[in-house]
Amino acid sequence: MEQDPEEDKKTRKEREKARDTPTKKSKTTPQKAATVKPGDAPKPPSKKIVHKKLKINFWRTRLHDEELGVHQQLKYTAKTRWFSKSFDIEGVIEIDDEKKSIIAFNKTQWEESPIEEKRLVCRYFTIMEETMDSKAKGGNYKGGIELSITHSLIQSFEIKHPAPVFYAQIPGVKVLVRFVRGWRFWGSRWTFPLLPEQKGDKLQMILAKGVVGPGRNYKFYLGKKLIARVDGHPIQKEYEIEIFDETYAKDKTFLRYMILFGLACNFMDGAKKIVKRLYKKMKATGTSDYKPPKTEMDLFRNPRMMRR
Repeated sequence: MEQDPEEDKKTRKEREKARDTPTKKSKTTPQKAATVKPGDAPKPPSKKIVHKKLKINFWRTRLHDEELGVHQQLKYTAKTRWFSKSFDIEGVIEIDDEKKSIIAFNKTQWEESPIEEKRLVCRYFTIMEETMDSKAKGGNYKGGIELSITHSLIQSFEIKHPAPVFYAQIPGVKVLVRFVRGWRFWGSRWTFPLLPEQKGDKLQMILAKGVVGPGRNYKFYLGKKLIARVDGHPIQKEYEIEIFDETYAKDKTFLRYMILFGLACNFMDGAKKIVKRLYKKMKATGTSDYKPPKTEMDLFRNPRMMRR
């Protein structure tokens, strides 16, 4: 995964509050339960306050005409080098019920290539709009994920279960974060780090616990504090994300990682099948016939040996 020099030069606006140890809820004096009079309906329990709503929608047939078509894809290809010629526009992303971005990935290579040649690259871009001066507005690269089969096999050998690993990249952020599947006796478990970006930030780990049941649902914890959730509908290819913590709802990097995790949710089942098949062959011998492509081998390069 290559970096964008232009984005690296830009000065990122600092957050109002650094990432620190989550504060505990202050203890309040217990109040007596309100008595319900005969004939009155009981009040429903209070729900968590949602500070930010995100929606990842891969349901292509629901997209507007201006967001589809070869002509539109060519516009994105001309606007940014991050939109590959092999990409197909396959969805949209909504933030607080407003369409903000389109989703594109190498659909043909992912769905039709032999298992040894499958590769997944999925990215999202701001929606491109025509202006009065005929210049297109938008089309900017916002982030992407890549499935690393090599790292997935290493992780699978470590936990003795098929474990896909996705790399997440955000323009302007110089580090690559991994969404890693771990082992859990019942349900699924994923983790990814929030690395320090500015003064006062601390290293933090986000734990995504899969909710047992139909769909692809996750609860995101920072320590013991629930800060977000994903309500996934794989059949409809929709993934709704709610951020419960006000501080992290304002953290742009965290929001982008949540969007990227939502993108990864759409490919987790397919990735697991690939990794499971390849891991099964190497389980007894510790040796795999899978030939890692250069794009994956580059992720193992020693940064201290690279030329500056």
